[in-house]
Amino acid sequence: MLKNITQLIQDFCLNEIYLTGFVDYEKNELAEFVANTDYLIFEFGEQLIKIQSVEQYSKISISKVDTIKINIDLEDVIPAKSRISGIIFNNPLIDNKVSVIEFFNLEENNFELICDAFKMILSNNQEIFIDPSLLGINIGGSGVEGLWRYNLPEGYKSISTIIEL
Repeated sequence: MLKNITQLIQDFCLNEIYLTGFVDYEKNELAEFVANTDYLIFEFGEQLIKIQSVEQYSKISISKVDTIKINIDLEDVIPAKSRISGIIFNNPLIDNKVSVIEFFNLEENNFELICDAFKMILSNNQEIFIDPSLLGINIGGSGVEGLWRYNLPEGYKSISTIIEL
């Protein structure tokens, strides 16, 4: 699975990042997008990678998916997705090619990668750090990584797997 995902990331630019959720509306009120921060979808070319908080929000699962599926058990709401690359990328107008991936405590199986957190460095040197939390996926730059490291338990041992593309 590691080879499949890294090959996909190497072959394509990171085109888009999707946040899913639902639109809740009430009569005569402004509709509200309610985000599900348990997972994000990264689009590389036409391929999708799902980044999900798992194991009681302590790890990240990374897997290839064919479509964006939204499962909502509420009535009177509309499933929705939102493009968030415009607020994540330093420059959403350029080709955001990933040049380095760093996984922290990587585990691999046939269907997914599991890690404590991971970082992507784009060719323009922008860092995108992703880690799980009780509130869902955290995504951001070096500040998010710093906060993750600050909150690690004493004695935590991190083994990095760095892949240069």
